[in-house]
Amino acid sequence: MLLIYTEKKTPRFMYICEHIFVDMLGLSIEITTNLETFVKSDESKLSYAKSAIGNEFFIKNFGFLYEKGVLPIEILMEEWENVPYFFATKKGSIPFDILSASFFLLTRYEEYLYKDTHPDQPFPATESLAYKHHFLEIPIIDIWVARLKELLQEKYPNLSFAPREKNVISVIEVPKAFKYKHKGFLRAFGRALIYFFTLQWSQLRNLITVVLGKEKDPYDFYEALLVYFQEKRLHPTFFFLLGDYNYYDQGLSYNNPKYKYLIKHIADYAIVSVLGSYDAVSEQEQLLRERERMINIINRPVRRFRANNNQLPLPELYRKLTDSEFEEDYTMGYLSHLGFRSGTCSPYKFYDIRLEVKLPLIIHSYALHWQQIDKQYSQETLYKIEQIKREVEAVGGNFISIFSPEYLSKSPDRFAIYKTIQEA
Repeated sequence: MLLIYTEKKTPRFMYICEHIFVDMLGLSIEITTNLETFVKSDESKLSYAKSAIGNEFFIKNFGFLYEKGVLPIEILMEEWENVPYFFATKKGSIPFDILSASFFLLTRYEEYLYKDTHPDQPFPATESLAYKHHFLEIPIIDIWVARLKELLQEKYPNLSFAPREKNVISVIEVPKAFKYKHKGFLRAFGRALIYFFTLQWSQLRNLITVVLGKEKDPYDFYEALLVYFQEKRLHPTFFFLLGDYNYYDQGLSYNNPKYKYLIKHIADYAIVSVLGSYDAVSEQEQLLRERERMINIINRPVRRFRANNNQLPLPELYRKLTDSEFEEDYTMGYLSHLGFRSGTCSPYKFYDIRLEVKLPLIIHSYALHWQQIDKQYSQETLYKIEQIKREVEAVGGNFISIFSPEYLSKSPDRFAIYKTIQEA
């Protein structure tokens, strides 16, 4: 067991200790504010304070975990054996407050600060600390924690840590199940007119042959994907859009029998859940409706969520998901940039800074979205992806990628690229 001393048991401190020491390192811990108890104990000990108490493992407190609310903060970057860090303390068993720095990234503290000055704009990757200081493409928190583990093991050889294993997790999002099929005469005719008047003859021909049943729909990769997953013994998650038709969400109707059949069929071989519509992200009632629609189609519990178009208003969306009985989210990431939006490749529970409370919602941070490689895919891009996967493997985390039938349909080599990324 690891006995941890702190001057205050704040919600922030308790949250990050549980995540790092229990969830990530697999340690049994006890947290005390009683100095006498701490000094007398014969257990492995760690103090989190302004100065060391004795010869224990010591992390100097930066003060961030004792604050409340969101306040502007100056970030100064340093390096620890070629690994960037911030909230430097210079004293202690490690040169920075790893607990505060991890809390800052996991909670997306910087996104609250950005939202205060840009209330109607989504948070861009280029504004993130990780992008500006070139650590977006590494799971920085997991690397910090791996080094923390080494130092703890060195000081306390009898501590028992839980093993970690790398996982490659494939997510398939389906905002549009088919490009042409099953959309009804008016939608097909309207698309045909667009192709005709814009002289897109090959697209027009493809639409006609698909609608007449002479060719397979371009987005119909479902059987090929299922065969591949069974051969490789992979366990993917499919997210299907079940929102009402609007400008942002133009998939098939949730009442379409062919669409329902497809979802039921996929659910026989993979986990199926909700790709939340534009309205579901902003309206609790619509979110509940879409979850209920999926439950009625697959006749089993629906626990996972991903927002269509990666809409992620924090913390409002995560509050809505919690209230709607979702248990896991796969929206944490950037459409525009490879890497780890919250600095980690490990699942974690979200902490709501506005309410200063931990939510029961588990966040899965993805590293790769198909839009990042949609327009250009080169050997350099593949090298970057392979490097990210090596970083994830080194710390025993999860490499999560998100693809779609739309991406796979655009050229014959796309499915091969997808396989390469899953297996590299």
